[in-house]
This record gives sequence, C-alpha cells and structure tokens, in this order.
Amino acid sequence: MTGLLKLAYQTPLEWVERVAEKPLLLLSDHAHNELKAAATAQAWLQKHPGKPDLVRQLARVAAEETEHFVQVIEILYARGGVLLPLGKNLYAEALLSRAAATRQDKFLDRLIVAGLIEARSCERFQLLAQHLEDRELRELYAGLVECELGHRELFLRLAYEFFPHEVAEARSAELFAIEGEVIARLGFDYYLHSGLAERVAAQ
Repeated sequence: MTGLLKLAYQTPLEWVERVAEKPLLLLSDHAHNELKAAATAQAWLQKHPGKPDLVRQLARVAAEETEHFVQVIEILYARGGVLLPLGKNLYAEALLSRAAATRQDKFLDRLIVAGLIEARSCERFQLLAQHLEDRELRELYAGLVECELGHRELFLRLAYEFFPHEVAEARSAELFAIEGEVIARLGFDYYLHSGLAERVAAQ
C-alpha cells in the first residue's frame, strides 16, 4: 500500500505562481472543496450506520473538514472576498468519469478516489505552504497538511480493510494512474485542483 501513495503527476511550481495572483478565487474554491468533503463523509456514514468504527472515523472527518471550511471563509471574508457560487469541479468530474468507465466496485472506487483527492489536496497544500509569499496563507496551508494526510491514509486504508488486499492494490494502481492523466490534461484556473495544460480566463 505504501508505494501507491505517491502521486503519478507532480505539480510544477508554476501552478503556485499562477494561483498566487488571485488568492481570493483560490480561497473561495478551497472553501467549497472543504464543504464538499464534509458532505461526502456525512453521506457515507449515513449509508453505513451498522459499522461503529467507520461511523466514528467519518464523523471525525466531517467535523474536521467543516472546521477547515470555517477557517478558510474567515480568511476570505477578512480580506474582503466572498464565497462565490459553486462551479463545476472539472477535476473531480473527469476523475469520476474515467473511474466509472473501468469500475469494478462502486464503493471501492469511491474510497480510493476520495483518498486520491485528499492526496492531491495535500500535495497542493504543501506547495502553497512552502512557496507562497503571503505569510498568512502559508501558515493556513501548513496547518492543514497533517490533517489532510490523515484523511488520505484513512480512505486508502479503508479500501484495504473492506476489500481483498490484491483487489484494492490493483485498483489503486489503476486509479492513481488515471488521476495523474486527468490532472495533467486540465487547463489552468484559480482552483485548488486545476492543471497547467492551458490558461483560461479568471471568473
């Protein structure tokens, strides 16, 4: 399992330089991502009420993601920004679409994809914490890294707990490769999960 935690595509530093140009847009998108992550965890625990350990862990994830949402919007509002309407998440849509085309088990795929999204978020947070000039934002993202690592490890570990090791390992390898292809082909925008294939106009 450990060897599969390395992402297939490494985000170039150019991505940090670009999103730094419009931090309010990045913060708004980031806030929506935290809110969606909390909602996903809540939905999953409601679907699996008979598994106490799973319910506890997902409830913790939902609470932590909600706390992160509050952190982000407070910084956004303090800077005079607003939470923009929720737009399409091209990254998540493309990743889920590609996964569905080769799906073996819906719940297995959801767990691995959730782990992948957390892994990508963690990679981006680390880059932002290390390379942004904005001190407040550096501290924000540095403070989120450890928690995101925990979420990544939780979802991937659950995939291995609920499914045979060889099945989870093979599917993880497939989806890690797919995620790398998806993010590499995405165009740029001021989003946490944008790519660098091309630059599009800011909203």
